[in-house]
Amino acid sequence: MRATYLFLLCSLLVPIVVCANNLPNFLTADSDKEYRATINHLRGLLPKNGIAEILPGLASPYGLLDVHPTKFTSAEDKNDFANFNLGVMSNAIFKADPNFVTSLPNRVLCNETSCRNQRVKAINKLLIQQDVIRVFFKDNVDITIVQQSDDNVFRVNNAFFTPAGIIQYQPSAVAGFVPSGDATFFKNVTNIEACNMCSTRSARVRDIMAKHHVTAMVKESYGVINIIFEGISNNHWGVKLSDNSDVKPVKGQPNALGYPYDDVIAITPTVIYYQSN
Repeated sequence: MRATYLFLLCSLLVPIVVCANNLPNFLTADSDKEYRATINHLRGLLPKNGIAEILPGLASPYGLLDVHPTKFTSAEDKNDFANFNLGVMSNAIFKADPNFVTSLPNRVLCNETSCRNQRVKAINKLLIQQDVIRVFFKDNVDITIVQQSDDNVFRVNNAFFTPAGIIQYQPSAVAGFVPSGDATFFKNVTNIEACNMCSTRSARVRDIMAKHHVTAMVKESYGVINIIFEGISNNHWGVKLSDNSDVKPVKGQPNALGYPYDDVIAITPTVIYYQSN
């Protein structure tokens, strides 16, 4: 796996973030401050030294601990940051054993015919609902991200919905981190204006996600919908629905998040299974 050494150093990652003279090359002094503010914010939301086994859920694609530097332009930097962030979160919040962290990608990665076939079967079952999914994103042009942990914990765009209330994030100024240290808390949906009626409008597609065990759906550019079934750090698997058969994943090339595709199978000309790593 690329950048494995970042995982192996996870016991040192928090000091690295704090020490401005020893920053990873994808962080500047200003973005480091933003990232540390994000870490402090997330520490305040979660129990100290929580059970490490809940880390994969919280750090699943577009989850609370899956921090994205939305203003990074380099695919390599985005990819390296994903590994770095998982290591930091595992240490700063969970004090997880480094061996546990390095084992997490193996829960997602598949390079055998048998598991590929099982994934394609799961995708084919979901495709019965593909028209509903396509229409949802076309009709709701202001919604680009839907992520769901369970019926009561989900994300729409940069708002995280929980039984205790909603956390609305603003991307940080320099790196565009989401989540970030810039958070606004709302007790109920009537007070949030960032995405009007998002929880109600997304209910049907979230029901589909729950039925088919989908982690996130993301509307990307060029009419592509990325449906992520499972993932951790830069290791994702899912399916791309495209309006154009010329727009498709290419093995070895990075996706929109900067994560290289290492497996690509065309189910139809506009429906493509992929795995990133």
